[in-house]
Amino acid sequence: INPDDCATDKDLECNIEDDTSGDLKRILISSAQGGRAELDPEKLDEAVVPVMFHDEETDEDKPTGSFTIDMEKLVDMKRAKQDANNLFEAGEDCFGTDEDTFIRIFACRETYQLRAIYGEYVKLTQRDVENTIDREFSSDSEKALLTLVMSIKCRPKYFAERLTWTMKGLGTKDSDLIRIIVSRAEIDMVQIKETFLAQNKKTLWKWIEEDCSGDYREMLQRIVGRD
Repeated sequence: INPDDCATDKDLECNIEDDTSGDLKRILISSAQGGRAELDPEKLDEAVVPVMFHDEETDEDKPTGSFTIDMEKLVDMKRAKQDANNLFEAGEDCFGTDEDTFIRIFACRETYQLRAIYGEYVKLTQRDVENTIDREFSSDSEKALLTLVMSIKCRPKYFAERLTWTMKGLGTKDSDLIRIIVSRAEIDMVQIKETFLAQNKKTLWKWIEEDCSGDYREMLQRIVGRD
């Protein structure tokens, strides 16, 4: 399935219906329907707090100019604990697997809420949710859920790995390479490049230099930036 060939989300859903089956189809359909909760801007404003330092001369707390996020204000911890328990009961704590519970939570919860759920799951079970997915699912459905988890936990890591995949081996997956670079250019490309370098011991700029050519290469390098 190539998302570039789909004019609308409905076209993408139809392609998923035609080309997949079982748990994988349900995971992809749930993700494509755009049912994930959105972050409340007002809640985010309340959660962003200045980092303070104590000025010994004036004996006052003053802002450093940096900010941090108060996760307790950003997420519903009670609900996160309940969802973590629901995942446990749907997988490790029952005979077989309640796939619908995993798909519903993974596809619908807001990003920061999911991170809180993953954290509560570790506290509850003493293992991360990826380990449970590995034990409870298999084949393409396992890969799809693990991809969802990685993209939520650390998007720079996820996209760094996808960029490596587009250029590794024989040939270049150009449409995927272009889509990732253009879509993340003004969002988290700095973090993606740092992660890419740590993973590959080579900069993204250098990898593009060696894998692409001509104006196409120059365009990608300008978007990515050398450093």
